[in-house]
Amino acid sequence: MADAADTIIKMITSRKSYNGSATLQPSEPLDKLGLDSMEVVSLTFDIEEKFNIELPFNANLDIKSKTVADLIDTVNRLVAARTKTA
Repeated sequence: MADAADTIIKMITSRKSYNGSATLQPSEPLDKLGLDSMEVVSLTFDIEEKFNIELPFNANLDIKSKTVADLIDTVNRLVAARTKTA
């Protein structure tokens, strides 16, 4: 599932308000990336569309306790669950 990680990292680093380093680390907290609330909502929608999943509603509200790795893990689990039911 490294492709999902690469895709999500590119989606984050391409945001206009992203202020992190060029090499985003999975351990970085989402709330330290400089994304404003509109960018977080936009990122959420883009991830849902790209991976054909629905992120839990509170995923974009609870970013203070999440890291990039947590987001990637959530996406991977939702994609795997969707694949099993398809």
